[in-house]
Amino acid sequence: MDPAMLVKLVLVAGIVLIVISIGVRSRPEDTLQLIRNPGLGVRAMTAMFVAVPAFVLFITWLIPFDVPVRAALLALAVSPMPPIIPRKEMNIGGDANYAIGLQVLGTVFSIVAVPFMLMAVALVFGVSGEFDPFTMSKLLVVTVGAPLVIGMAIGRLRPDWRDGVAVWAGKLGTWALLAGAVVVLFGTWQTMLALIGGGVLVTIVAIIGFALAVGHWLGGPDEGNRGALAVACAARHPGVAIALSTTVFPERQVEITGAVLLFLLVNLVVTVPYMKWRQKVVAHG
Repeated sequence: MDPAMLVKLVLVAGIVLIVISIGVRSRPEDTLQLIRNPGLGVRAMTAMFVAVPAFVLFITWLIPFDVPVRAALLALAVSPMPPIIPRKEMNIGGDANYAIGLQVLGTVFSIVAVPFMLMAVALVFGVSGEFDPFTMSKLLVVTVGAPLVIGMAIGRLRPDWRDGVAVWAGKLGTWALLAGAVVVLFGTWQTMLALIGGGVLVTIVAIIGFALAVGHWLGGPDEGNRGALAVACAARHPGVAIALSTTVFPERQVEITGAVLLFLLVNLVVTVPYMKWRQKVVAHG
């Protein structure tokens, strides 16, 4: 088996296991909370798929970045949150129902948002490309939809397995993601370093800061859910972003992957102070 394919399989396996661990602890009705409360749902989707993409589109128009950086940032802006984020949201006080609802509704809205972003990119930058929505839909179904349903089914049919499956699937998934991430970083660190200059790093920090701010502002009165939406706005699915941007620019795959991974690393650093702050607020609230 090709080493690159093996790494991809390890990463996918890690994501699937983590999503199963989330699904086991949730209930089918949890995913409907944002639909039953349209005010929360509209604010959340506006923050994630209107405000953040508009800001990224403006800033990439304002600053003349190279094609791989623009492609990566624009694709990240319309990608759903990665499936490991609900666990982080719950750790800072977000309601489990709200976190799972963001994951499911955000995945659906991402598919809707992508064609609009492609039209905007074509209009602003004069760049267009073929996009097969089935490709992204398949990726989201494999890494998010199916594992979530499997986890929910296990929790409902075998409640006595719930705690064990949640713990072990979460642990194995985390280790798989860490192992795969180390290999990917080893292969792309030079590309990432080359992208740091020219305002790229500052721009990424600005995008993440804006995403945290708009999510916090539109997150509603509940302090835990406010932090959950902020974190969801700032974190985007790297697999979807890479698949989307490399579909339009297949010849720039290495640079695009490096830009997406740089965004992820910066995101980890920038969001830590915010998450610690939210934990303190919720704990003393």
